[in-house]
Amino acid sequence: MTAQVRVLLHAMFKEAAGKGEITHELDSNSTLRVLLDDLARSYGKDFKQILNPKTGLVEVDALVMLNGQSVRKPDVQLKDGDVVMITVPIGGG
Repeated sequence: MTAQVRVLLHAMFKEAAGKGEITHELDSNSTLRVLLDDLARSYGKDFKQILNPKTGLVEVDALVMLNGQSVRKPDVQLKDGDVVMITVPIGGG
């Protein structure tokens, strides 16, 4: 079985992919890490920098959201119909 995930891209990730939205098909037991690895293979360096190579967690200068919730651990399992948004955090004061 497979799962279709909607990936919404903003900022440099949108520029790297050349589009703001991707429908990505994964095995039904895939994790966010698998999706991010696939995106890094397809679209290059900006996506490779999302995960910290030492901790394995999402870097603080990237914002990854799954169905509206911020995600730091990439081992969360994805389901058919999930929406993943990848962007950069916006600070202000």
